[in-house]
Amino acid sequence: MKKLLKAAAFTGGVLFIINGLDNRLEVTHYNISSKKIPPEFDGFKILQLSDYHCDSIPGLVEEISREQPDIIVSTGDLADDKGSYLPALRLCEHLMDIAPVYAVTGNHDLWRGDYEKFEKELSMIGIRTLHNERVLLTRSGAEISLSGIDDPFSMNSSKIAENVQSSLAKLPNYHGYDILLFHRANLFEHLKHHGFDLILAGHMHGGQIRLPGGKGMVSPKSSWASKAPVFFPKYVAGHYRSVRTDMIVNRGVGNPMLLPRLFNRPELTVITLQNNKE
Repeated sequence: MKKLLKAAAFTGGVLFIINGLDNRLEVTHYNISSKKIPPEFDGFKILQLSDYHCDSIPGLVEEISREQPDIIVSTGDLADDKGSYLPALRLCEHLMDIAPVYAVTGNHDLWRGDYEKFEKELSMIGIRTLHNERVLLTRSGAEISLSGIDDPFSMNSSKIAENVQSSLAKLPNYHGYDILLFHRANLFEHLKHHGFDLILAGHMHGGQIRLPGGKGMVSPKSSWASKAPVFFPKYVAGHYRSVRTDMIVNRGVGNPMLLPRLFNRPELTVITLQNNKE
């Protein structure tokens, strides 16, 4: 009887781990409704990719193409800080065949000694990297704003806050529907009172290990300098709301950490804008 119980426990444990290591790509859809979204942008679809890290993700391009997005955005860490960036470049070549692509820097991108060369090659294939700047997206004569600010990495928490404020100060004023691309979801407290209607972020990798109910357990080491909690960080994945700002946090598709992703499938997020007629 004891042998049977041990065998059952062992089998159950193996199945639990196998299920937890499931790395099939997951697509999560969000509908964001606002009176500020022009009727012309009703149904406008934004596909968000984050934290690719030059990883191998089967079916990634096919899944993105299937969603038929109006634009694709990358919220940082297209490449890792070491190794070749060519996988990211090849991915972006495919993405440009699907829709216009906008990107912002992540910490791993900026840690590369050859980042300027990497971005130059991205630009040559049509990727628009937003460095503390705003572009206007137009549709049938209407417009919305898409802004992007650089990753503010520093080992000093006060300097991180200064870097964020400095980047925000470079953005021109805008009074229409305003979307911000920014890498670090854990810095939402520094952003949520600046008038953005929607923030798209990544960086947190879903908390790396996810518990039932979606609670993420571990914050990336590069976030510790900002005094974010190491364990059970607040902003890891999903939809967060403040008084006037929505934030969508993508769990990322790659894994630069030695610790495996557990119960944390790689994710694409698809945000559909809706004009609130009421």
